[in-house]
Amino acid sequence: MKKLIIIAMALVASMSFAAGKKDAKAAVKMDVTGSLKWTGYGVGKSHAGDLTIKSGSVELKGEELVGGEFVIDMTSLKTGDSPKLEGHLKSPDFFDVEKFKEGTFKITKVESIKGGKAGDPTHKITGDLTIKGKTHKEVFAASITKEGKGFAASAATEIKDRTQYDIIYNSGKFKAVSALGDKLIQDNIKVELNVKTK
Repeated sequence: MKKLIIIAMALVASMSFAAGKKDAKAAVKMDVTGSLKWTGYGVGKSHAGDLTIKSGSVELKGEELVGGEFVIDMTSLKTGDSPKLEGHLKSPDFFDVEKFKEGTFKITKVESIKGGKAGDPTHKITGDLTIKGKTHKEVFAASITKEGKGFAASAATEIKDRTQYDIIYNSGKFKAVSALGDKLIQDNIKVELNVKTK
């Protein structure tokens, strides 16, 4: 009887180990490439530009996204406006790219959006965005589609409060709106993201 108990325990342990090993292999990491577009707003005007994703990867279990991390090359910041504006955006007044060359976004939670129409976002993404050494939670909806053996994702969202990342130049939170006049810059930044697995 004692021998039977020992054998049964050994079988359970081996099965648990095999299951754990299988689960460990279930998550697959895939590298991604992509870029993002940004738009900032002033009084009766807006400025737009681009940033490059320097590197990144996503974790997949089967066909489900479960995690990922992206590194944004802040020195790649471009604008369709004047070189003077581009230089100002790279300065300490805004993104201070000489000191903070990279930003990051780390996915912490992925939720499927059920019952959406064709073309609607398929997932709700929660993650930690780091800009200028400041990290805060951001949440946005994304459309994730299968593309060959990999996946593609797109999202249109916004950073609602740039000041929490120490980007305070001409914000109404730090200077009187009446004093700023038409030099006021809104605190929200629109972001359009497009990535795909390599």
